[in-house]
Amino acid sequence: MTEGTKYHPLFEHLLFSGQGQMSMSFAEIEQVIGGRLPPSARQREEWWANSPSGHSQARAWLRANYRASRVDLANERVDFKLEGWPEGYRKPNMATTDKTRSGMAEPAQASYELPLGNTDHPLFGIWTGKVTLLKGHDYTRPAFELP
Repeated sequence: MTEGTKYHPLFEHLLFSGQGQMSMSFAEIEQVIGGRLPPSARQREEWWANSPSGHSQARAWLRANYRASRVDLANERVDFKLEGWPEGYRKPNMATTDKTRSGMAEPAQASYELPLGNTDHPLFGIWTGKVTLLKGHDYTRPAFELP
């Protein structure tokens, strides 16, 4: 549980990011949590360990199903990787298209570059072991009828 902790905003930020991999500066994390990281976060890689026992900061990213995958103390950056995000998927490529005839640029469209082969979308991996679908149930049927 992270509610009420200093790191709950980090949990929400990661959970709703929609990214399989994120690199954040310590300053960005401080902006998200609305406060300073302790000195040990800048001095010891162990502070970023993926150990939930006794570490409210680790519970924040682990509860969002992320792991701290690389820590760079010299440049004050940490990489987070979504559990179940397969290797080979890359961050969305946000590119704006050329201006239309009206002179306005069209909004950016995200496109994922998928690896070759028969690989499920990474979002399916995060549900592994957490969701069980009942055999024979019609999940497209409305749950109830409106009056």
